[in-house]
Amino acid sequence: MDGLLTLVDRLCEGVGALAAALGRALLALLRLIARGLLALVRLLARIAALPFRAIARAAGRRAGAARQCDRLTGEEFERYVALVLRDNGFRDVELTRASGDQGVDILADREGKRYAIQCKNYAGAVGNAAVQEAYAGAQFYGCDVAAVICPGDFTPAARELARATGVRLWDGRRLTHMMRVSGRRPREGKLKKE
Repeated sequence: MDGLLTLVDRLCEGVGALAAALGRALLALLRLIARGLLALVRLLARIAALPFRAIARAAGRRAGAARQCDRLTGEEFERYVALVLRDNGFRDVELTRASGDQGVDILADREGKRYAIQCKNYAGAVGNAAVQEAYAGAQFYGCDVAAVICPGDFTPAARELARATGVRLWDGRRLTHMMRVSGRRPREGKLKKE
């Protein structure tokens, strides 16, 4: 009988050890599954956030010195851009009249080409309408090149339309570069005509 009790005792110990080992293995497996699910959720969150990051980057692209244009009114921005264009090698730079400008704020010549330029001093990204206005205005004034300039960035739809129509988009980075070449800084208040 002692032998039978010893055998049952050893069998119970073995079953208990097996149950404990299975429990540890199951717990380790659950931890791995939880880590994998957490990594998957993080990855999905990053993927879902991509459009929002792009929007945030676009809003933050009011690059460098171009951010200083925030304090200018639309008309002051147009006059300032006209001065910067002159300093960057554009000739015969002229502002169109405020109303009835056919979507173009500045006309200018450079390297034998006539430019029709639409100025947009927006806090957010500039959309399709500005591209359409510049394109139509360039046609109206008989210009070779249509362009839109802004201190920020352009929406993806505006970039797509610009590629299709040949309209040049000069964003905050380009404007900052032009401002550096010019050496002019926007000033609060009214800009004097030169």
